[in-house]
Amino acid sequence: MKKQKVIILDNEQQNKQDFDAIAELQEGLQRIDQIPVYSPNLQWFEQIVIQEQQNKRKKLFRDLSLFFMIALIILSGMILSLYQMPVIFILVQIITTIFIVVYTSVRLMKKANQI
Repeated sequence: MKKQKVIILDNEQQNKQDFDAIAELQEGLQRIDQIPVYSPNLQWFEQIVIQEQQNKRKKLFRDLSLFFMIALIILSGMILSLYQMPVIFILVQIITTIFIVVYTSVRLMKKANQI
């Protein structure tokens, strides 16, 4: 290790440096206190909350509309295939059930191996 040079200050010089440091800190804090602080009024916050609520409602309505349209298309296709081609309907049901079982078991095995 490198030897560090230590400068030994006498007590009076150390006190002067301490007082200088304290004076600089107080001066800096006074400058910070003089900086004007702007805080918006309550109406501004309420307006932002109202806008966010409106945006959430619009997004919820859009998402639900999209969900219901896709669900309607899927259900219409399933009902149409049930009445027009019952064999294909049954095959789709069997394949879907097998896929769900296999997918779930694979995910559970991966999770069990990680632990």
